[in-house]
Amino acid sequence: MRVGIVDNDPLTLLALRAMVGRLSDCVVVIWAVRDGDEAVERCVGIDDRPNVLLVDMSMDGVDGGTVCQRIRHLTHDIVIYGMTSHSPRQYTGIAQRFGAQALLDKADVGQLRRCLIACAEGTAYVQNGFDSSAQAHRRLSSARRPSEANVPLSPRETEILDWTIEGLTAREVARKMAISESTVKTHIRHAIAKLGVHSKLQLIRTWTQYRQMP
Repeated sequence: MRVGIVDNDPLTLLALRAMVGRLSDCVVVIWAVRDGDEAVERCVGIDDRPNVLLVDMSMDGVDGGTVCQRIRHLTHDIVIYGMTSHSPRQYTGIAQRFGAQALLDKADVGQLRRCLIACAEGTAYVQNGFDSSAQAHRRLSSARRPSEANVPLSPRETEILDWTIEGLTAREVARKMAISESTVKTHIRHAIAKLGVHSKLQLIRTWTQYRQMP
């Protein structure tokens, strides 16, 4: 079984590569990279495509949610496991929405080992509340409405807007996502700029219309 790893912390990347490489003779780390764009590019090519991808959800630049989204939109062949060293509350919704099969705690080496061994034995672990790789691929590649891959928002911005159009305040969104209120407001400002609107009210109206598209 071929495993790819993307994590922008070099020490964590080395530790994961060493640990996964010792699991079994049938488990091979074919690459370990620190950049989300590079991970996506490697998953596009057949020669470098892993069977399982481990994704750090909190990477700088191209974040883990975006990596999951791009790869899952492309293929169902790769089992994706998001990883975090932070509270799972911050990333569970993003990992579920953008096609991962589980969100794993980096500190729980036993759980990661069990997931990879299960995959190597032919039964991919799917966490409760998550889609299988095939289900997630069908959902994200559906032609029923414009693909979210074409919307210029990050997964974090998308989740914040989804909560906002439900009527939650910035403080309430921050509490749900276990982030600061100022971080929520910053993401909203970024979304306003990216979608070319001029106020939070216009942003809410635009995003509500998008979510209601058939």
